[in-house]
Amino acid sequence: MGPFYILQVNNLSDGMEKMGFAFSIMILFRSASSYVTGRVSDRCGRKVFLFLAAYIQAIVIFLYTVITTTSHLFILQALMGVTDGSLTTIKTCLLGDITRKEKRGTVVGGFDAVVSLSSAIGLALGGYIVKFYGLKSVFYITSVVIVLSTAVLFFIKEDAEAAVPPEKTS
Repeated sequence: MGPFYILQVNNLSDGMEKMGFAFSIMILFRSASSYVTGRVSDRCGRKVFLFLAAYIQAIVIFLYTVITTTSHLFILQALMGVTDGSLTTIKTCLLGDITRKEKRGTVVGGFDAVVSLSSAIGLALGGYIVKFYGLKSVFYITSVVIVLSTAVLFFIKEDAEAAVPPEKTS
């Protein structure tokens, strides 16, 4: 969705200075949410945050197709920053939790390779989708794909003991 997302933000931002501000809002909220979500997920588990962040992000992406004002764009950018920061942190943590230490680099590298390859295919197809169905169609499809992608989480067994830190005895 990358370049299509940038085009949509550009269309909604009403000027380059506002577009720059919109992206800085997203990055600031991404930064704050990464730390907070990571910390809370250590206590509460990872999967619940992945579900929640993915569903919220799917809604936010859809909303980019219906908003019309710059102030709405800024709000969506903040929400996108929160969900993106949360998803990035939690997926990395969960991947680390469910892999053996000896194979962690291989597993994380393989995961990132599959995500990158899927993204490349999606972007190539996205160009044709935009050409034939318009820019907003990419946002609709991306929202659906995000929701469907959470199905794999039902098959991942999260170790409840790993998610909760041991009690301090001192």
